[in-house]
Amino acid sequence: MAGEINTTNTLVQNSSGVIVGQGAFTHTFAGTPIDISNKSYADNVTLLDGELSGKQHVFAGEFVYNNDTEFRNTRDDAFLGTQDTYTLTYTGSGDVTDESFTGLFVPNALSDTLGHGEAGKTTLSFSSSSTVTRVPASDV
Repeated sequence: MAGEINTTNTLVQNSSGVIVGQGAFTHTFAGTPIDISNKSYADNVTLLDGELSGKQHVFAGEFVYNNDTEFRNTRDDAFLGTQDTYTLTYTGSGDVTDESFTGLFVPNALSDTLGHGEAGKTTLSFSSSSTVTRVPASDV
């Protein structure tokens, strides 16, 4: 695929620093188009251009369970429902600047996998609570 970007080095940061132990992540943006249909549109569904309601970013992924301060603080935030400023950055993109998403998020849906004789894993979701600033990737 032309222009493919390897995002193996996806970073998640809270307001204090990078959270150690990161693995694979997903990022989902959801927003609902606003229906403005009425009889003047001949009963056709018509959506308001350039507007969405209920916009939210959710990123979720896996961390290797560890004793890093930022990791522990993020776990605490998940148990308490505490919001913080988080940034998700796609790195390792070579000739373009990295794309990033920054906003107020609450970590949630914490799940630990503790296999016998294996590294422990913590899966977390981060749900946005207000406007998220997107810095698009661009040519350097």
